[in-house]
Amino acid sequence: MSRQINIPAQSFYETIVYIEELPNAWVRVSVGKTNSDGELLPNQTAQRYTIEGDDLTELLIANPSWSPNKPAGTYDNEDLWYFIDKLRV
Repeated sequence: MSRQINIPAQSFYETIVYIEELPNAWVRVSVGKTNSDGELLPNQTAQRYTIEGDDLTELLIANPSWSPNKPAGTYDNEDLWYFIDKLRV
């Protein structure tokens, strides 16, 4: 027999906690959940995302649609969120 329950919505923040790179191969990003003070939530495992192939090429090009003033060959941590969201789908 099943039952219906209500689970209250939870709000949290995400932060990039770790970045690894193998030049011209991949960028790995670990994302953790934090509270509003920026402290990592206990008992949680960071999610890891690997940006490679065409996504890595796009990350390193100049002026992509998601960051029109970005120079080629580099990226900011904020640029990684575009790919993290894309990889979650």
